[in-house]
Parts: sequence; C-alpha cells; structure tokens
Amino acid sequence: MEFQPVIMAAGRGTRMTDLNTAKYPKALLPVGNLPMVIYPVYMLERAGFEEAIVVVLDSQAAEIRKALVGVKLRLDFVSIPDANYWGTADSLRYLKDKVKRDLLIISCDLITDISIHQIANIHRKYDATVTMLLSPIPSQYRDIPTPGPKAKKRSERDFVGFDEQGDRVLFMASEADLDENIKFRKSVLKRHPFLNIKSGLTDCHMYIMKKWVVDFLDSSKAISSIKGELIPYLIKKQFSKPKASCDVGKANMSVVSEDVRPDIFTFSKVDEITEKIREMSTWIDHRGDMEDCFHHNPIRCYAHVQSDGFCVKANTVAAYNESNKQIPRVLADLASEKETIVVHPSTSIKGKSQVGTDCLVAEGAQIGEKTSVKRSIIGKHCTIGDKVKIANSVILDHVSILEGCNIQGSLIGARSTVNEKCELKDCIVGHGQNINTMGKFTNEAITGIDRMMEI
Repeated sequence: MEFQPVIMAAGRGTRMTDLNTAKYPKALLPVGNLPMVIYPVYMLERAGFEEAIVVVLDSQAAEIRKALVGVKLRLDFVSIPDANYWGTADSLRYLKDKVKRDLLIISCDLITDISIHQIANIHRKYDATVTMLLSPIPSQYRDIPTPGPKAKKRSERDFVGFDEQGDRVLFMASEADLDENIKFRKSVLKRHPFLNIKSGLTDCHMYIMKKWVVDFLDSSKAISSIKGELIPYLIKKQFSKPKASCDVGKANMSVVSEDVRPDIFTFSKVDEITEKIREMSTWIDHRGDMEDCFHHNPIRCYAHVQSDGFCVKANTVAAYNESNKQIPRVLADLASEKETIVVHPSTSIKGKSQVGTDCLVAEGAQIGEKTSVKRSIIGKHCTIGDKVKIANSVILDHVSILEGCNIQGSLIGARSTVNEKCELKDCIVGHGQNINTMGKFTNEAITGIDRMMEI
C-alpha cells in the first residue's frame, strides 16, 4: 500500500477521568456499544488497507488486542512503557524502525465516515509534507447541554490560516498560545497576501505524513506531540530557507542553535529522479517563474476540510457523550452489518415496555415491565428495572438501574448501581458508583468512590 497506517491508541484519557480512564483504557470506551478504537480500524478496512500498526500502553495491550480479535485488518501491536508519559510524537519516534513508507496516522478517538481518498488525493496532488484532516462538524453541537456541572468551558479553539486556494495551511496556533496580536512572517505575506484565517475548525488528529518527518523526529527529541508541536513547527518552517552551510538532500546533523534541533531541511530530501523531473518541467506560475510553485518549498503543509458527513473526535466527556447520541443514525455506515442491530437478540424485554428505534441496546441487557427507553444507548449486560424512564442518556456496561428511576440526559459509568426511585438529570455518574435510594441530582458529577448520596 502507498501509506502505512498507524492507529494511536495509547492515550490516557486525561480529559475523561470521570469515566475512570485511569483504570479502563480510553480506547475501549464504548461508542454505540462498540469499543471506540474499532471505528478507525473499520475506516481503514473500507479504504482497502490490509494491515496497520496499533500503538498501545503496555498495561492495556492485552485488553485492546482482545477487543480487536476478528477484524480483517492485520494488526501489529506496538506497546509503549506506561511510566514514560509519552506524547504522540514520542510514540512515532519509538516505532521508527517499523516505518517503511509515508504514514497515515489516526487517533483512536476519531469517529468519521470520511473517505480516506479525499485527504490522500490532496496529499498526492501537492506532494505534501503533511496533510491533515480538519472538521467544522463538532461546532454543530458545541453548545448542546452536556452532563455534569455547568462550569465555564475552557477555550480550545485553533486559528488556522489558509492560502487563496483554501487548502494550503500557512498558519496554525492554539488560542491559548496566542498573544493579543497575531504576527506573520513577511515572507508568508509576500507570497500569500490574502490569508483566510478560520477559528471554527477542529484538528481531527488524522495526518498523512512523509516518512522523512519521522527521521527528523528521531533527531529532535524536544518535540513530544504531533498536534501541539510538530504540525505548528512544520507549518512555520514552510517559508524558511535552509542554512547556507547545509546541503539540502543530504541528511547531515548540523544543529540550529536557536531551538537546538537538527536542520529540518537536511531531512526533506528529494530523490534524484524527482529532482530531475522538476528541473526539466515547463510548468510555471502566473508570473513566469518557479519561485512560488509548490515544488519550490521543500516543506509543504495542506489540509482537507470535511464539509459534510459525520466527524467527531471523542476526546472529552462532552464529545464522547454526544458521539454516543449521534451514532445510531450513522452506525450502518461505520460498522459491519451484524453490529448495527438496534436491540440485540439476547436482550430480555418484559411486557408493556418501549424501546425507541433511535436507541441501541447491547447483548445481555434486561429491561423490566412498563419501562421506557428513548434516544439512549444501553450497554452490555445492563439490568433496567420496572417502571424506569430513560431518555437522551448513555448507559455503559454492567449498570443496574432499579425500579422507578428517572434518568434524563445523563451518562452512567460502567458497573454503577442506581437504586430505587432515583432521579438524575444531566448528570455524570462515574465508574462503579452506588446511588442511594430516592437520590435526586441535577447537573452533578458523581464520581467519588466513598461519597454517600442520599435525598
């Protein structure tokens, strides 16, 4: 295959601790009653890939491997040490010996129906150094109420600057890293006097990347993350010039003193045949020279903006909760036919109970009499008592909800128990919690193991 896929599944879920990601792998959190990590696997299968590398933590390797048994893709699991707290760029550096060609990097929490060919075509067209997937789709539900306390959300917007054509990325920075004024290099503005800066896009953590970038990372240990450090660095370097002492195309180890990194231009080499073709090409730009042709810059960063379809990066509790609510309508496009059944055949539903067609109920669930389930996800081996009302909620695996409870807009963590006649509205209940009888809560995050919860 042209690209070598790498699925990043070693994330610790630090923004999802209410779901006990310290003990339960983030990659295995269920979305639509399927482990989150399986969606990138299915996406690769749909695109015709036959194998992929999966990066996991040592302590989670066996569980994730077990969850992916039976997929068509041949998976090479690469375990990284738990104690190192590596970023995504550190993980790429760790598996450099396995990298044989250009990479397709996908985060395990990306759930999308995009065709990989769309981003690949842009990468090929411009012979890009890196091509990324951006999406405005999450902004559609940014202001939808989410479970838990109504604290002010910390801004995580990115500002992305595009060229006149709208696909070359000239500037990218997180709002948290910006000063009051945004500064641009004169060289960028000289070549691209019309910059279109957008703030409503999300970096989906899906990248096609040249193999030489991994070689550069191996010699630049200071870069730890792909999204936060490597991508902005590559974008910044697009219009820099190689040092006079450096022979571009020969990977020497001259060091740039100001950032203590090897000169990146020594890695962005072009093979002799491609270089000869470019020298002999009659293709010129509108001014009659090669100065601003895309071939001129050894580093070129591009993006594909997914304008329609389904795209969620489930890396926060809010995004994870919303991805579960949205998944029933697109599951048929994202998963195999056997996994798109609304109610699993092993489910037991007693008389006069109603389960909406916009719900998903997993294997082994038991639903009592006169119970109503609407617009919700019920996980594996859950027990729902009599006269229970559940709406707009996500119930993870092995949860017990006893008689007379009313659950609205809430997220209930795995192995929790909600005792008789409890009322929960817009709440998060952490892993393994026990809600006492007749408890009433609104906009609460109930995660303390020893907390007593009474009316």
